Amino acid sequence: MTVKTEDDATILAQNLELRNKEVEKAYNLLTQASRELLKSFEHQKYRTIIEVNHMQSGKESNLQKEFMTFFFNITLTRNRANYSMVYFTFSEDAIAKFGARLYTRALRVLFKYTMFDKGKISIEDSVRVNNPAQVENYFVNRLANGENNFISIEVEPHQTN
Repeated sequence: MTVKTEDDATILAQNLELRNKEVEKAYNLLTQASRELLKSFEHQKYRTIIEVNHMQSGKESNLQKEFMTFFFNITLTRNRANYSMVYFTFSEDAIAKFGARLYTRALRVLFKYTMFDKGKISIEDSVRVNNPAQVENYFVNRLANGENNFISIEVEPHQTN
């Protein structure tokens, strides 16, 4: 009697697909929670969100999605090995202007949705926190270019607590 078993390549491909789905799920939860962080700001520009779906751009790229605000950029991409990754970059100017409170709250949200839980697929190694950078210039340029079939712009409603 011959017992058929899955080969290593099939198992790795299945694991990669499951892992990538978990990373995308975490990205979606992260962007939803990040919206809440912006609602307390009075000025509209601080509550504005730009979402880019690179998969609908018609260009071949490892970039999949981007979530941009005046304060930070969250990017979902694939690396050379086809692993989904989440990159988080916070604005150094925002830290200087508003202090580190929003930055630390955003990091807590990031780690909440990407930390390892027993029984789940570990995606902790799929997160990269970049050094603070100049993200608002990129945000303002995207905002000036406006919406199209793969870029949407929204303003979160102001909420006072």
